[in-house]
Amino acid sequence: MKELNQARLRYMHEVIVCGSIRGAAEKLEMSPSVISRQIQLLEKEIGLPLFERRARGLAPTDAAEMLEEFLRGYRAQHEHLQDRLQELRGMRRGHVELSISEGMIEALMQYVMGPFCQEFPNIRVGINTASVDEVVEAVRTDRVHIGLAFNPPVHPEVRIRARQALAVGALVRADHPLARKRRPITVKDLMQHPLALMTAPYGLRRIVELLEFTEKIHISPALTTNSLGVLRQYALAGAGAVLMTDIGASLDLSSGELVLVPIAHPVLRQAEMQLMVRLGRPLSSAATEMLRRIESRLPLFSGHPRRGVRGDAIGV
Repeated sequence: MKELNQARLRYMHEVIVCGSIRGAAEKLEMSPSVISRQIQLLEKEIGLPLFERRARGLAPTDAAEMLEEFLRGYRAQHEHLQDRLQELRGMRRGHVELSISEGMIEALMQYVMGPFCQEFPNIRVGINTASVDEVVEAVRTDRVHIGLAFNPPVHPEVRIRARQALAVGALVRADHPLARKRRPITVKDLMQHPLALMTAPYGLRRIVELLEFTEKIHISPALTTNSLGVLRQYALAGAGAVLMTDIGASLDLSSGELVLVPIAHPVLRQAEMQLMVRLGRPLSSAATEMLRRIESRLPLFSGHPRRGVRGDAIGV
């Protein structure tokens, strides 16, 4: 088989993403007939159909999935080549993309991102906060170089570069009844008060689901949200308890407005924050340097004391 036409592979990729030839044509600002013709030529080139028509649009065949994987690998290798060349120019150009759990923003910016951006002002950095499933998928499909997620599911295509266990506790206002306990509280103690939780598919909700399964109970939260800010305000309002981890020392915890009460249950000590890259992906020099700094300078992984990190806890 001769060398595959890169433009046709790109058209195929857009059809997969958009689910239709018309959608891909609109995105690329081209005629649908041109896209259709190029897909046909690519099918002729490989001798296999690339799409199946279904009620909701076009679905990629196994052949299309294989070509899509090849295209991701080609782009990663091409990016690696470009960045290796840029490395010879002293990292004056390049980019790094990260997908992270929301709760890591403060520590990441303070210890890693701020100094990195000051030292390498011409390196473009993209940071997106996402749910744990979204972080893993972004790493797996090479949409980002580095993922940082709380309690992610295991995936064979994702390599864990660093991990740290984080205990889950009950975040409450200082005058809340649970804050007056002089011992770790039980799950029964917790369930006697209104509770706010992150929504699925965030990592902390997975811990709650495992707790429910282990104890054969059902936890009915008074409030659910995908925002750490909402959970924090819920606790500050004295409305109830919030399940959070003990990472960092938030301003509210430092000021004494909020208290993180330990919960005596083994399931709530099993969660981890994990630093991830795609298995086998050659990282650019800028991404490699970013990864090295996260491993060595982020207190969570480096073991250094966390000075003034506003963790707001990891509710991700």
